[in-house]
Amino acid sequence: MTGPPPIGVPTRRNDRLLHPEHPNTSETLKTLTRAQREALGAIAFFRRQRKAGRGWLVGDKRLSERVVERLEKMQLVEESFLGGEPRLQLTIVGQAIEAKMQ
Repeated sequence: MTGPPPIGVPTRRNDRLLHPEHPNTSETLKTLTRAQREALGAIAFFRRQRKAGRGWLVGDKRLSERVVERLEKMQLVEESFLGGEPRLQLTIVGQAIEAKMQ
């Protein structure tokens, strides 16, 4: 296969993950609010997650629906289903940003 990979497919170059929408994780990290940073940390740390009303209960933290939606739009978090239950998980870019926060 020659030429660049299809759009939206992450590639490895010099051990750094590149993505068209997220060229620089440090710039994305600067744009996050305190609530969004706390939400990323909670999603990465706690296993117990469930929908609670219009928001989420992640460990001992309550996350508003708006914070989770914004993180999904930034492609840092995605909702999946495990055993029929909804669950939040970090994307690859979300994991990289969460690692930089530590």
